[in-house]
Amino acid sequence: MVFVISVAAVGVTAEALVTRALKLQAGQRVEGEAAELLDEFRQYGSDAFRKLIDAQTASGESRLHYALLGRDGQRVAGEHLVARAAASVPAAGASTLAEIRLTGSDRFLLNLRSLTDGTTLVVADDLGSVDDVEDVVANAFTIVLGISVLLGLVAGFLLTKGVLWRVEAVTRTAEAIIAGDMTRRIEPTGAGDEFDRLATSLNAMLDRIMQLMDSLQQVSNDIAHDLRTPLSRLRQNLERTRIHPATTQDYAVAVERAIDEADGLLATFSALLRISQVEAGNQRVTFRPVDLTEVVTTLFEAYAPDVEEGGRILTCAVAPGIVIDGDRELLAQLLANLIENALAHTPLGTEIRVSLLRPGRAERGPAIEVADDGPGIPAAERDKVLRRFYRLERSRTTPGNGLGLSLVAAIAKLHGAALRLSDPEPGLRVTIAFPWRLHVEATTGQTAPLGSSGTSVSGSSLDPAMMHHT
Repeated sequence: MVFVISVAAVGVTAEALVTRALKLQAGQRVEGEAAELLDEFRQYGSDAFRKLIDAQTASGESRLHYALLGRDGQRVAGEHLVARAAASVPAAGASTLAEIRLTGSDRFLLNLRSLTDGTTLVVADDLGSVDDVEDVVANAFTIVLGISVLLGLVAGFLLTKGVLWRVEAVTRTAEAIIAGDMTRRIEPTGAGDEFDRLATSLNAMLDRIMQLMDSLQQVSNDIAHDLRTPLSRLRQNLERTRIHPATTQDYAVAVERAIDEADGLLATFSALLRISQVEAGNQRVTFRPVDLTEVVTTLFEAYAPDVEEGGRILTCAVAPGIVIDGDRELLAQLLANLIENALAHTPLGTEIRVSLLRPGRAERGPAIEVADDGPGIPAAERDKVLRRFYRLERSRTTPGNGLGLSLVAAIAKLHGAALRLSDPEPGLRVTIAFPWRLHVEATTGQTAPLGSSGTSVSGSSLDPAMMHHT
């Protein structure tokens, strides 16, 4: 309909413009001819002018028509039809231009000039040619309009069919997913149009939903599996105490064990809640510039005495002046979990190295690394240890709930950082590479790209150069 209406509007406009142009030309002709005849009248007088008008009418060489009217409006010379048309004009001034239609086929454009002897000169142009052109234009656009209607119907049908087919594909996929087939996806046609972009976005959304559902199912299964043991142990201890009553001291020991088990369960649920909060991403709105140098230094100084007393070695290499946007508490939690994970799964005498690396290449931001020379993690298990509750077989006898690295992965993802587990041969290296961002000079507060040249001062008590502490 829009296409057809547009063609019709173009046709009507074109016909109006053509008609206006032809009438303008006719007006210019009759006015120019009348001006020339007026000069003839002034030069030769009334009698000679009357004969000139009759001669012009009799010759028929001009496409224009002439008449001369007396004071009473009656024809004095020229054509009767033109005189009759001029009589239809109301009152004529010194020069009047009028369009008169006598019959259905006779239409004239008249120019009336009053002469000094009281007569009126009439020069007319037959507008029948204009009517003929209007008919030709109208017929042409009628044909064009008919073709446009046909093309509009065909194009509209094909367009609607194509759109509905693409929409139907989305509908079928949605119905299949509703019916339970979560593996169904919308097939892009390869056209690269809006529907393909929509299909890509919807497929990405469905993949994300699948990941969340798999994660939820995995968490549910892991909770049911991993929490059954402490709950069973708690119940057995309480049941044993109830069945075998003993001294007040025995009851106190049983209650203490029950509290320890309950604290472990509460810690597990707190860790799960913490991971869920981090994965929700709501804490991004609280991101502020965080001095990573100060965070790493503070954590190192807090852990170093206990690590040394526990028979392990903790070293730290910190680049000064590294500041990123983030959540300081979460970044501290990330580093603490990595250090505690290394302490929990390495033997005595192991060296644990904590590093904060300055950006090296233009495409790499700062990075936190925690490495040890312990037993490490098999390559096939490295992706699995980031899942909730997943623990290596050799670690099941050690304290923990398998959520430490899961929280690390969630915090890294929240900050847009890449987490990578590698083998420094021997041991395990965990690298948290933050994205390229702006960092703030600690002393001046100026903002500059990470890795740019210039003075950078650490906010910690460490020497500005790379420091090593044992």
